[in-house]
Amino acid sequence: METKRMRTAAVLLCGAMLAVLPAMAQQDAPPPPSQGQTQGGPHGRGGMMNPEQHAAHLQKALGLSDDQTAQVKAIFTDEQTKGQALWQNTSLSREDRHTQMEALRQDEDTKVQGVLTADQKTKYAALQAQMREHRGDQQNGNGGAPPPPSA
Repeated sequence: METKRMRTAAVLLCGAMLAVLPAMAQQDAPPPPSQGQTQGGPHGRGGMMNPEQHAAHLQKALGLSDDQTAQVKAIFTDEQTKGQALWQNTSLSREDRHTQMEALRQDEDTKVQGVLTADQKTKYAALQAQMREHRGDQQNGNGGAPPPPSA
């Protein structure tokens, strides 16, 4: 009789733990992204920074003035809004969406360069080249090594 009670108590205890563990796990989950942020790590979806982070990064890397930083942030915010609307437009084919996203990136680049001094434009071009190289390495899946030459 005593073993039956202990077995019943053990089953009830296990059942209670199974009911409580998911609730405890949810408490440890990170909060959802706030307005203007995307998911996917410290820099958002796909490694991209939100407009404020991106502008702050360029301010530091290029030595932007506060006025330039505000202008660049506004450009990034506008382009982010347009990009999100574009990705949510299910009437476009994947190729059309990709083409229009590329046009948005080029538009953003043109607008940002319009805010920069000649020296800053040179630094900006170097940063962009570095980012393209980094993205290419990630897409190749080799973490930095160039693809092997084809024979």
